[in-house]
Amino acid sequence: MKTVEHPLAVAYLEAVAREAAALAPERRNELLADLTEHIAVAFAEQPARDETEVKAVLDRLGDPRTIVATAREGETVAPPVSKWHSLAPLLLLPAAGLLGDVNLVLGGIAMIAGFVLLWAAPHRSRRDKIIGTAAALTVPVALVGTAFTAASTGPLDPGLLALVAPSVLVPAAASVYLFRAGRRIPS
Repeated sequence: MKTVEHPLAVAYLEAVAREAAALAPERRNELLADLTEHIAVAFAEQPARDETEVKAVLDRLGDPRTIVATAREGETVAPPVSKWHSLAPLLLLPAAGLLGDVNLVLGGIAMIAGFVLLWAAPHRSRRDKIIGTAAALTVPVALVGTAFTAASTGPLDPGLLALVAPSVLVPAAASVYLFRAGRRIPS
C-alpha cells in the first residue's frame, strides 16, 4: 500500500488543504506537493505497518494549522471579494451612460456609485481603476456634447448618435476589459 493513499495520510493532507484555502493557489499546491513528498519519503525510509506508525510520521510533520501558519508568513492574504463587489461597477459604469441619456440625475448617481465601488475594490489594480474611471468619464463629456449639439441643431440630428454612442460603448468596453482582468486574478 502506498503511504500517501493511507486514509490517515489522505485525511492529514485534506486538513492541510482546508487550512490553506486562503493561500494563493500556487503556494497551496506547492505546500501540498511538498508534504506529500515528505510523507512518501518518510514511509519509503521506514515503511508504516499500522496506524500508530502512520500517526507518528504525521505527528513529526506537525499540526496542519501550524504548517499553514508558517506558510502564510510573508504572504499577504487577499480579503475575499464578493461577486457583487466584482460585478457592480462593471454594470453601473455603462449603465450610467444609458441612464444619463435619459435622466442626468440617475446617470450621475450610477456613475458615482460605480466609481466608489471600483475604487473601493481591493482586488483591482490601480491601473484597472484608472482605466475604468477614464472610460466612464467619457459619459459626462459625451452628454455635455450631446446637450450642446441638441440645443444648436435640434434633438433629432443624426450627429447626436456620434456623441451618444461613446457614452455607452466606451464604458461598456472598459467593463469587458475589467471583467477579463478580474478573471485573471488568482483566487
